[in-house]
Amino acid sequence: MKQTSSLLATCLDRLEWSPEQLAREINKRYGHGTISIKAPYNWLLGALPRRQLPHLVAELLSDRLGESVTAEELWPRHPSESSGPPTQPDPARSLFPTPDVPPSAKGPVNAAVDWLVDSGTTSPTRSAGAEVPDIAIQMLTTRIGQLRKVDDIASTNLAMDWVLQDLRSARRLASNHSYDTRTGLQLHRIIAELAQLAGWLAADLGLRQRSQSCFLYALAAARTAQDRPLAAYIISCMSYCATWEARHEEGLRLIRIARKGSAKEDLGIGHALLATREARARAGLGDAFGCVRALTEAAELSEESAPAADAPWLSWVTIPVMVADAGRAWFELGRFRRAEQCLTRGIELFGEIQPRNRMLHWASLAEARLGRQEVDGAAEAAEQALALAEVMVSQRARSRLSELRSGMRRFDSSAARRVVRRVDDFLDNAALQTAM
Repeated sequence: MKQTSSLLATCLDRLEWSPEQLAREINKRYGHGTISIKAPYNWLLGALPRRQLPHLVAELLSDRLGESVTAEELWPRHPSESSGPPTQPDPARSLFPTPDVPPSAKGPVNAAVDWLVDSGTTSPTRSAGAEVPDIAIQMLTTRIGQLRKVDDIASTNLAMDWVLQDLRSARRLASNHSYDTRTGLQLHRIIAELAQLAGWLAADLGLRQRSQSCFLYALAAARTAQDRPLAAYIISCMSYCATWEARHEEGLRLIRIARKGSAKEDLGIGHALLATREARARAGLGDAFGCVRALTEAAELSEESAPAADAPWLSWVTIPVMVADAGRAWFELGRFRRAEQCLTRGIELFGEIQPRNRMLHWASLAEARLGRQEVDGAAEAAEQALALAEVMVSQRARSRLSELRSGMRRFDSSAARRVVRRVDDFLDNAALQTAM
């Protein structure tokens, strides 16, 4: 039968993917059961994917091809663009409206290098329009702190929706109102913090291209705000995301730039965070010596430092975070006993705070125990991760639990089979939520 979705077919040809491979990649990225293995065949014949799927497919293809592919280009007759009956707003589209995050022509490394060699920018001022009210700056500053807490205890989608609303408001203030240098610096710092948070949330949702756009915009705003510590933190976030996605060379280059450019800044415990993120990048590259050296630096800096007083975006960085992140680095080096020790201690120190972090660290602890063939202990840790994941909607959680399920399947035990069934149920329910 004749294929009517020529652009989709062209994309698959360029990637050397079959329709089944596209389905597998979608399910791997957005959750087990998101689509049936045969669905892309119908798309190639002209069928329209349901609800937000066109935008998810476009996001995946854009990331893999390294160029922009939109849902409207893939499916010109998609209901959201037709003159037919109105449909519910597409979640992916509403989360990332185009005007909120302007595109950047530069990649992360080039943008980071530009920041590193930056000799300073003109102070941000604007004379046209009504003056920015002080109360607006105060309200947005308060909201950022609240949004960080929402991200830690609620749906990533909900947090993203609110962050982008506030980012839109802050950008309108910067574009349409007047302000002196002091207010301009404050306003652009707020924009940078909101865009950084949006980038982090997009990464948690598995939206790499969106995440990168947000981070690059955040870095540009931080440069305008003349806030080098915040800019270094944003670059470290890009490094960390590159490490998650196995782009370890890029991750290492970015974190080295961030550390070099902030060496003389008052980052407090933030210097320890950057050292830990370098350790993770080096672990991914198999650089055991460099990883251990960075972990040693991070431990020393953690003991000596406290959060910088004027860096509220580092308020989440604590000793438990450092200890548990070190455990993950040891795990990636294949040092499972040392990883288990750090992860166990980090989880104990967390107590009941930062449930999203605890969920990820419980999953890492389960993987570390599997590495030591301790299936029962791994199952106990996996149950803890699942209990937290069920109330923390996160693509990163789905990916980590999928990896854990694969590890559990290698063992023939009732505990391992129980975990596999629970992960399957979790991923099926998550897929249903995505499709709603």
